[in-house]
Amino acid sequence: MTPLSVAVDQLLTKAVPVTETEALPVVEAAGRVLAAPVVSGCNVPAFANSQMDGYAARAQDLVAGQVYAVSQRIAAGQTPMPLVAGSLARIFTGAPMPDGADTVVMQEDTEPADVARASVAGSGSGSGPEPGSVPPSVRVLRVSAPGQFVRKPAADLRLGQTVLAAGHRLRAADLGLLSSIGCTEVKVVRRLRAAVFSSGDELVAPGQPLSPGKIYDSNRPMMMALLRGLGVEVTDMGCLPDRLEATRAALVAAAGAHDLLMTSGGVSVGEEDHMKAAVQAEGSLDLWRIAVKPGKPFAHGRIGAAAFVGLPGNPVSSWVTFVMLVQPFVRRLGGETRSAPVRCLLTAGFDWTKPDNREEFLRGHLNDAGQIVLHDRQDSHILSSVCESEGLVRIPPGETVTQGQSVWFYPFQGLV
Repeated sequence: MTPLSVAVDQLLTKAVPVTETEALPVVEAAGRVLAAPVVSGCNVPAFANSQMDGYAARAQDLVAGQVYAVSQRIAAGQTPMPLVAGSLARIFTGAPMPDGADTVVMQEDTEPADVARASVAGSGSGSGPEPGSVPPSVRVLRVSAPGQFVRKPAADLRLGQTVLAAGHRLRAADLGLLSSIGCTEVKVVRRLRAAVFSSGDELVAPGQPLSPGKIYDSNRPMMMALLRGLGVEVTDMGCLPDRLEATRAALVAAAGAHDLLMTSGGVSVGEEDHMKAAVQAEGSLDLWRIAVKPGKPFAHGRIGAAAFVGLPGNPVSSWVTFVMLVQPFVRRLGGETRSAPVRCLLTAGFDWTKPDNREEFLRGHLNDAGQIVLHDRQDSHILSSVCESEGLVRIPPGETVTQGQSVWFYPFQGLV
């Protein structure tokens, strides 16, 4: 059996990424993979601006308790005049700093000078200016240091900077970032095309009556959803019968129009498992049987120009092998540079006293103490254990776990 890390390396090495590209509007590009880097054509921010409502000033002129004239009012989108020496400028969040000003005094650190005088006379308490009003003069209660509360030009992005690299999968924040530099269109990799099969005479489509010995087909809908979550264009190829010639013909027919063929079931060593023989007859089989629990029956190869991936028939085995092994492979095929799954080191809230010669991935979740605890059912046919968990706990081959020990945890949100 091939160790998981070796199998992943082999898959990534053999992955032939899609090279065709297309141009898309930024607003439609979420989930797509960049085919070319994006370089900023401007600084962000393009000018120094205020981080909050207050008063723009020259820091060296400020003295706590002193009264200053307010020489102008600057709102976002306006062009200010140079700051009059010895004065303050009323300024609002996002408004450009006037020439001559290098700091902002927060509104809360000032009071109108007439309110201050009334307070001293015992007729008021200094509640600050009314919204929208600009007092003719204000008293500074607390001074600001040079540069304080000022957003500097190019503090986020600078002109000529590579904003996002080729191979990056675009997320919502990325679209906002691209829009912040005025980008309206990006070059992306063409969507990967995958044909998805299930196999087995025992499978029945959901919604159909179940006769004795039959089960509903759960793997194919799950695989299609996993692939679509990675931005893949998926074709539902239905369920293959347990017959070698029919399997061979279906795989060959699908290979001509797809980049990836994915099946579940039929890759073990039973008399009715024909997938391995079909791939060997029509193409090549490069990898078979992985030292993973659950998920040992796994196959990878090629039929024509299409990559082939055969997942186990048990639903949890199919899920685990997809997220830990196939997911990085699919990302690479689709032009994405990311491959390693997200993981974190957490404290075990369980004991695991049953070492295995394979690398194990157990379903679990965080408890209120921030520890990882296991689902009480770890059998490979119990798909509800995935639905009721938050991630996978990795147990290295031949090892046990004692409560309080650190373990690697792969959250589902970081996997798919």
